[in-house]
Amino acid sequence: MKDFRNYHQIDANKKIEHDGKLIFQAGLKGFQSETVSIDGKESIPCLITSKYSNGDGMTKYILGLPENIYIGGVVKWGTEQWLITTYPSFNKIYKKAEIRLCNSSIKITANDKWIDSDKISEITGKPIKVKVPGEVIEIPCIFERSTSINGTDLAVNLPDGQANITIPNVDNNKMKIGLLLSFFGEDYLVNDIDYSKVYGDHGTIKLIAKKKVRGDGSA
Repeated sequence: MKDFRNYHQIDANKKIEHDGKLIFQAGLKGFQSETVSIDGKESIPCLITSKYSNGDGMTKYILGLPENIYIGGVVKWGTEQWLITTYPSFNKIYKKAEIRLCNSSIKITANDKWIDSDKISEITGKPIKVKVPGEVIEIPCIFERSTSINGTDLAVNLPDGQANITIPNVDNNKMKIGLLLSFFGEDYLVNDIDYSKVYGDHGTIKLIAKKKVRGDGSA
């Protein structure tokens, strides 16, 4: 018997993809859609869903058009800032990634300049230069004293005094071992930096820090 299932020579896969995009785009205009900004790009439609039915609400999923969803993107949703922390999955229709609520931020300066102070060093005889801080940049981050076990929702405490700080990928020479940071009234020194989740220009950086005690040096 002749097979009439594709009588009109329609590419079924392309048809499914086309219809899926139309349905998803309609969903982006629906009641459950959200409008956010990502890295300063305004008015981006997306869907935001809960990850855990009984979680603390600080981890969710974001679904959006492929060009808008990438690891390390900072999502401003209302008054909150969320960080895209996983490499997005893509089904040819939309991208889906995990976002986590940023609970703090770090401030660093960019483009510092050294200028003459009109003074001469008595030791070297050379002009003394002073640093003029450049623009202050505030970077949203996720500060945590525990870490999740891979593949599970279980968390274990980090070693005493240690903290992990996850930030979006930034190109700044201040991001180095020895950087002094303050969180919730306590000072931390960056002991290590993990760049393993940086892909090209996008990604997240994990600063591994130790609580500063009296007598420690600073950056």
